[in-house]
Amino acid sequence: MQDALQLYAPQFEADHKDSLAQDWARIPIPKDQAVLADVVELGDKAGRLLDPIANVRNTIREILGSDARGLAIAARLDESKLSESAMVMSRSYYGAARGDWRERIQDALGGWRESWGSSTGDLFINDEVCFKNVPERVWRYELGGYPVLKKWLSYRHSERRSGGPLTLAEADHFRSMVQRLAALLALGPELDAAYEGASADCLIAEDLAVR
Repeated sequence: MQDALQLYAPQFEADHKDSLAQDWARIPIPKDQAVLADVVELGDKAGRLLDPIANVRNTIREILGSDARGLAIAARLDESKLSESAMVMSRSYYGAARGDWRERIQDALGGWRESWGSSTGDLFINDEVCFKNVPERVWRYELGGYPVLKKWLSYRHSERRSGGPLTLAEADHFRSMVQRLAALLALGPELDAAYEGASADCLIAEDLAVR
């Protein structure tokens, strides 16, 4: 899983931007077995977070602790009890639509990580209901050139489902997506440090008898 670690290390992405655009990832393999073991362990965490069918509750808890609880809370603006029938997705997130993420003041909803950027906001699905406290960098996070959260929401507009609302299970799933991305971003400093360690003394073509 060392490739999962290094491919998502922010510094690796910056150093190899052109190669990655051509699907050619240059992965340094450390000579030191202990360094390699650390890289693999950290890469396993990143890999689990990127696996949509993996149960990552323990991984998120390990990385974010109690901070995860304050992210992407589905709520009504009037703070009354939220029912499934109220979760009609009337805001458009499809295609060129910008969606409805509104910056807010950080409050006591949860801790904050520098890797999440400088601001957070609320993602509205209609006039009365939103997902509270979605960090801007999480909201704008892309995989394969696609904004992850916006893409997921775009296919759940009420017009695409005969006026039906989001289910509470879907709301929970969306919240877990936010937490996964927040955890992946929070791993950034560790990923960068591991990438630096792997690159400091890595195998070269001659070591591997590659011509």
